[in-house]
Amino acid sequence: MRWRAVVLLLGAVLTLGGCQTDGSDGQKRADYTPVPDETLFSAIRALPGVERADLSYNDTWPAHSYLATITLSPNADAQLVLDTVYAKLWQGRLGADITLEAQQGGQVVRLDAFGGQPSSRAALKKRYGPQPGDGTPPGDG
Repeated sequence: MRWRAVVLLLGAVLTLGGCQTDGSDGQKRADYTPVPDETLFSAIRALPGVERADLSYNDTWPAHSYLATITLSPNADAQLVLDTVYAKLWQGRLGADITLEAQQGGQVVRLDAFGGQPSSRAALKKRYGPQPGDGTPPGDG
């Protein structure tokens, strides 16, 4: 009798292990390989309007987030650049939060679409779609 319980438990674990969700709405998600961090970071540093970008990934529990400190050139379209940075980082590690601090001309700038920082991964998903995204901001037209 005891071996049946073990077999049933093992079957349940294997069955559940085959279903993956994004953790927010229980919907099944496709597996994907995130864009490597250094590829994302290089793309962000190369964006027009980015003078400096200090980027990292914090994998210390419970944070699991991208950290970005960006200085924009004075003539950059801050909203477009910040939107692009978020969209690019959304191509990265599944479920990572994004903490972005940006300055332009000595003033703090934030992405208006989020009213500052996105409050959750749900806000990121709403704006950029399911991960991994394509690195392109959605536009507001």
